[in-house]
Amino acid sequence: MIHSKTFEIDFTEAKAIPALLEQPESAPPSKTNRLHKIWGFSAEGFGEKASGPAALGTVLHFHEIGWNHLPKHQNGRPLNAEYLTEIIRWSASPDLLSGSLGTSPSLMLHSLRKAGLNASWYAGNPPEKTLELITQELSLQRPVIVLINHRLQGHPLLLEWQVIFKVDEEHIYTKHSAVEDGTHATPADEFVEMILMEHPQLSCSIITACKD
Repeated sequence: MIHSKTFEIDFTEAKAIPALLEQPESAPPSKTNRLHKIWGFSAEGFGEKASGPAALGTVLHFHEIGWNHLPKHQNGRPLNAEYLTEIIRWSASPDLLSGSLGTSPSLMLHSLRKAGLNASWYAGNPPEKTLELITQELSLQRPVIVLINHRLQGHPLLLEWQVIFKVDEEHIYTKHSAVEDGTHATPADEFVEMILMEHPQLSCSIITACKD
């Protein structure tokens, strides 16, 4: 995502985080924290660039958005492969370079809004403000989609969409697309390194989504 001659990302919808975040009312203390039970869908079998559809599926399922015709487990959760196939068809993701470079932030936004969610993309902001916004969203029981750079040797960028569902004093917890309901617990300092990009406009990319 560095070389504009190869492809381009539309940054017109990337938002700056306000210096002072509004402080909405927190979820009632007695209310069950549904984020503890969030289910992560897997892109296994769909190619390494299908983390976008998996993240979309995880967030849509959390918000109880889906398709009645899909086969389901006894607990009502859709079968992973069938669900991801429908997400890919419905959202037309991944889209960058015919899908070979994954899913663009703009398509993630479009898909979430198409599902009736109020979605925003924040990028190019300082890590501390990004973490502040993440913490606020989680306090309202809203998962946050984040763009991770794995920085493997020999790869200028190896990006993955993940879904943040918990933070504590030491770790950031995400659902990732490698395996069904897979969870990463990443030390906070490592997490900051993983959301920074060589392209400053793309650094600290997170997507928030909520029901109006």
